[in-house]
Amino acid sequence: MKIVAVAHRAQDRAPEDFEPHLEAEVHQALKLFANESVREIYSRTDGKGAILVLEAKDEDEARTILGTLPLVELGLLELEIYGTKPYRGFVRDVA
Repeated sequence: MKIVAVAHRAQDRAPEDFEPHLEAEVHQALKLFANESVREIYSRTDGKGAILVLEAKDEDEARTILGTLPLVELGLLELEIYGTKPYRGFVRDVA
C-alpha cells in the first residue's frame, strides 16, 4: 500500500536542536530509500518538515519504518500518516 507521511517539526523544539542529528537522519533516510521502503522524500517549502511516500503493508508498518529515523526517535519530528487507495473517480463506471 502506498502511504503518505507528513513530518512536522515539534513545536517545542528550536531549530538548533536538529543540527547534531541531521547527518544520522540523512544516513537512515538513504537506507530506507535504498531498501525501497521510502519511495520519495521531499523537503517542505516552509522548512518545517518533510513529506515522504512509502510502500508498506499498512499505516502501522509505515509508522514503524519511519520510527527508525533519528529525528522521529528523538521526538523532534511528529508524523501524520495517511494510507491511500485509488481515486474513486478512476474506479467508477463513467459513461
